Amino acid sequence: MKNIFILFLFLSVNAFSQAGSFDATFDTDGKNTYCFPPVTHNSLDSGLQSNGKIVYFGVNSLSCAVDLVRFNSDGSLDTTFGSNGASINSICSAFPNVGYYPQQMAIQSDNKIIIMGLQQNSTYPNAYWIARLTPDGALDTAFNGTGFKDLSFGTVQDRGLCIALQADGKILVGGTSGSTAEFFTVARLTTTGALDTTFGIGGKAQVAFSGTESMANSILVQPDGAILLGGYTVNAPYARDFALVRLLSNGSIDTSFGVNGKVITTVDSNYSDAITQLALQSDGKIVAGGFTSFETNTRMAVVRYLSNGNIDTTFGTNGINVITDGFGGQNCSVAVQADNKIIIAGGWQGGYFEVFRFLNSGTLDTAFGTNGLVNAFPVTGGYASKVLIQPDNKIVVCGSSRSADFTGSCASVIRLNPGTLAKDSFSNSIVSLFPNPTTGLVSFDNSINSFENVIIYNYLGQEVSKQKLNSISDSQINLSDFSNGVYLLKFIGENNNSVARVVKE
Repeated sequence: MKNIFILFLFLSVNAFSQAGSFDATFDTDGKNTYCFPPVTHNSLDSGLQSNGKIVYFGVNSLSCAVDLVRFNSDGSLDTTFGSNGASINSICSAFPNVGYYPQQMAIQSDNKIIIMGLQQNSTYPNAYWIARLTPDGALDTAFNGTGFKDLSFGTVQDRGLCIALQADGKILVGGTSGSTAEFFTVARLTTTGALDTTFGIGGKAQVAFSGTESMANSILVQPDGAILLGGYTVNAPYARDFALVRLLSNGSIDTSFGVNGKVITTVDSNYSDAITQLALQSDGKIVAGGFTSFETNTRMAVVRYLSNGNIDTTFGTNGINVITDGFGGQNCSVAVQADNKIIIAGGWQGGYFEVFRFLNSGTLDTAFGTNGLVNAFPVTGGYASKVLIQPDNKIVVCGSSRSADFTGSCASVIRLNPGTLAKDSFSNSIVSLFPNPTTGLVSFDNSINSFENVIIYNYLGQEVSKQKLNSISDSQINLSDFSNGVYLLKFIGENNNSVARVVKE
């Protein structure tokens, strides 16, 4: 899907910089940090707002544990967010109980921020919690009337671990439930925070594996609306394996995927394995990033699957690549570039902030960084928690690093140049849109290329609309009902494709 962003590379003076080099236009040296007071802090997740601002999400050792920091698109700290750029426990007073443990975040198309995680307190021994913030970090009381929601599946092991947004704005929250955490579990909420009763049973779905413990750590929504959940299941005594489930958009199991909707993969039979994040390539292949061995000698690992759930044996070694380069890592975030090269970011907590790039074949891209690896904070150490691909294909990686005096920890963000993309990713056809910016209707000349379809994507690469062009006389697209922001239009014809950028005001 991200091949729609190729056009930006022609317009960027940095498009041909050394792959994996730090982008000097980003806070002058390609990196920036915000250091917290001397409390234990861990980086969890990050996201891009439509204006290019970067929202960082983490956890601290205090009672509420919520940390948020925002950086401007140029890498500088956004002092208009929270208190001089950071929101540390500022929303905790609204929560009725202590014991909120953050896990992941998502950013809506209107730039509102959703955070979620696990709740453990006197009211809920284990439960999900979800909160929505305004674009600038204040609690959004339009969500569930309070700004937050507690969600229980009625079992002792309800644990909220992951989140994703559908194209229609509905919210998917996943994790585990059951007496021994034996279920992959997902619930769907409407944009106002109510359970969507058209999904599963009363808005909730549970999928059982044969093992005694199964946890979903990542949700991915496919362009067709199908929902992938990735994590692990205990497939043998004390051994965890990669686990995938695919649901239809109504919450029922997609039995055409894997074996009755499920896929279990042993990465290394001597160790425990777990998926931490899923990504989708433009050809529909599924990339699962995670790690092998929870106890010792932990290494990041990547498995690639075909769209039907079978392992893609053309990738790595029989579909699997265990990253033995670098310094190992238990955190593993994965993202796919426009040319299907794969970015992996992770590292040990407090150890090494690592970013790797792999070719579509699964081999290390030695043209990236130093022999395929960027170690972002070699002096102070750290680890990466989330890799993001900007619309111009530049690589943003967020995580944590130590302060210069080693007494504290810092929210850290870097931006790397992608280098050039594979030649077959480029489209030579250009479409001119007018007026641009537009308040509603945008026109184009379809008489030469006779495009048949147009797909509209938002700034984050999410498909928001698909329209069929019935004839060359269809030369207008109506964006009146779209939120203000930047959109990319991918025009598709029998013999030609093209991409154009439009600003909706």
